[in-house]
Amino acid sequence: MLSRHHILALSYVPGMTSEVLRNLIESGRSFQHITNAYDDELLGYRLKGKTVRSIRNMVPYLEEAERQLRRAEDFGADVATIADEAYPANLREIWFAPVVLYVWGQLPQGIDQAIAIVGTRTASTYGRITAEKYAEVFARAGVTVVSGLARGIDTWAHKATIGAGGRTIAVVASGLDQIQPSLAAQLAEKICQNGAVITEYPFGVKALRPYFPQRNRIISGIAAGTLVVESDLKGGALITARFALDQNREVFAVPGSINSSSSKGTNTLIRTDRARLTQTPEDILDALGFHVPCHESEGTTSSPLDLTAFEQMVYEHLKSEPIHVDDLCEKAGLSSSHTLVTLLSLEFKGLARQMAGKMFLRG
Repeated sequence: MLSRHHILALSYVPGMTSEVLRNLIESGRSFQHITNAYDDELLGYRLKGKTVRSIRNMVPYLEEAERQLRRAEDFGADVATIADEAYPANLREIWFAPVVLYVWGQLPQGIDQAIAIVGTRTASTYGRITAEKYAEVFARAGVTVVSGLARGIDTWAHKATIGAGGRTIAVVASGLDQIQPSLAAQLAEKICQNGAVITEYPFGVKALRPYFPQRNRIISGIAAGTLVVESDLKGGALITARFALDQNREVFAVPGSINSSSSKGTNTLIRTDRARLTQTPEDILDALGFHVPCHESEGTTSSPLDLTAFEQMVYEHLKSEPIHVDDLCEKAGLSSSHTLVTLLSLEFKGLARQMAGKMFLRG
């Protein structure tokens, strides 16, 4: 039986793959047996000769494991291996599952009831609203929302989940101490309060381009299903969808405008039957067998009770779809200045949100 320290040390050996290391762990061999085994036995695990020679001298890798464990402790993080009970069960099932996870925060209970929300970094207003809407409903249903901490759809999904009091997991393509840019690092700190930021990369490792596709397999691997909100034809979200399909997980896509490049990827997923079309969050919860929360229907116009008469007039015309302030003035029968003051008051109460171009919607 290999200890966490020994598993970490072996993971740092050059040429050691996650598949081989997992086989070594599952073999039940001791660390002493592995490091003293005959070449033929180790080569039988599909290790190359150079890697076998490195295993003969584990001192530098044991020292690195000790350093990483200390850095994790100093950072307020933990290290989970595939042999640990805390390791996500869904992730353990995939090919080339990461043997080691560096965890900042707390992996939520019931983590296997998780849905990934992914999409473009250059999200439209439609994409942002959709990502937020789905994330909020998932959060209220007790479902963990998984994403990649990138700007755009990922960020809106994480923030909406936090705002709804839910749990979210961010999977990053660097060491936990190398999260960039600073806005992402700030969001990561908030995520850790009721969720976790995880990575397969040790402390000190900076994100490189090849690491992002590898990161995506973990996003889809943790989740029971993956939702693609917006993506162009070459977007990273399509890589995540492809991983999800390879992992025999459900993929869902939000249809978008045929004139928008940000929807070409999602529309193609739907057209080629690689993703189910979704129009409501409940579509996905029902398809995955998760609890569907009861809530007001789309057509309801019920309002909070503690509103002034003017706030009530404006709030009744705010919907989940953005409306321009001029149209809102006309519908509410108020002047532009009066409407803007009322909207500001509603924003303070968390009942309205302003989007780009003087567009407003319910908070």
